[in-house]
Amino acid sequence: MTNAQRTIDLQQGILYGPVRSRRFGLSLGLNILPQEIKVCSFNCRYCQYSWTGMPATQPALFERLLPSRTAVREALQNKLASLRRAGTPPETLTFSGNGEATLHPDFAGIAEDVVALRDSHAPRCRTAILSNASTAHRPDVREALLRLDDAVLKLDAGREETFLKLNRPARGVEFGLVVDGLRAMGRNAVLQSLFVKGSLDNSTDDEVEAWVEVVHSIGPREVQVYTLDRGPADKGLLAVPARRLRTIAARVRSRAGVPAKVYD
Repeated sequence: MTNAQRTIDLQQGILYGPVRSRRFGLSLGLNILPQEIKVCSFNCRYCQYSWTGMPATQPALFERLLPSRTAVREALQNKLASLRRAGTPPETLTFSGNGEATLHPDFAGIAEDVVALRDSHAPRCRTAILSNASTAHRPDVREALLRLDDAVLKLDAGREETFLKLNRPARGVEFGLVVDGLRAMGRNAVLQSLFVKGSLDNSTDDEVEAWVEVVHSIGPREVQVYTLDRGPADKGLLAVPARRLRTIAARVRSRAGVPAKVYD
């Protein structure tokens, strides 16, 4: 099995990298979720970390496994100080890792700490998050997301049926609330949209048209269009050709009036 076909192991520890990212340059990853199990409000069929071990939305189920706000702050402070001494500061501090970072009950405080540490140790560095947007309808989470330079939020479908099949949300996560949260973010959001074919295809003309309509109603700053880069949880999924991705991006630009970039 090649690297492109394999899922990747869960991140161990609070920080990982810096790693070279297609979207964020030299990125220092922040994993504020458990090391032992993937905790997420989605169970996406394409996830590079494989299936979600704990599909959940209630912190009471996994809070004992989470790093504390203090532990995150101290780990990041020490790492940034070390990178500054070495003359190799990261270009982006990115919330990512083993699931959905905004499920951490102290996410707002951690985001505040990350911005403050960035300002003091690496002022040219950007702050970002890769999020599935399942909590963006909550004012407390949205306020925290707005502290970051780049809130990159997921939208892979324009239809509830496709959303349920592809993203496989935990109980209580509704497509309408996800879209409401994205609309509330508006131009403060960067949408990340992954297209696949095979066992499920969200790249057909009908699916793309429905998705473009929702993108238009959100009015984000930008849309990032991409496909599989590593092995998905569902081995029946296939990558969408770059030519098709470019067609989808062009449709967003022409029909929704939103800038779109392809990452293939």
